[in-house]
Amino acid sequence: MATFATIQTTLPCADDDHPVLTRKVGRRDEQLQDYGNHGFRLASTVTVPGTEYVTVIDTLTREDN
Repeated sequence: MATFATIQTTLPCADDDHPVLTRKVGRRDEQLQDYGNHGFRLASTVTVPGTEYVTVIDTLTREDN
C-alpha cells in the first residue's frame, strides 16, 4: 500500500509581488522537506498557469510498511 499527499502552492505572476513569491516558494520548500523527513518522495509536479497566478501542485508518495 502507498500513501499519497499533495501540496498546492499559488504563486503570483506580477514582478511587483517578488516578496510574496519568495515567501511562498520558501514555504513550499519547507513543506517538501517536512514530507521528505516523514518518508515521502516527490512523485510529480504540475504547474497550472493563470493570468495573475501560477498554481504548483506537488504529489508525494510514501510506501506503507
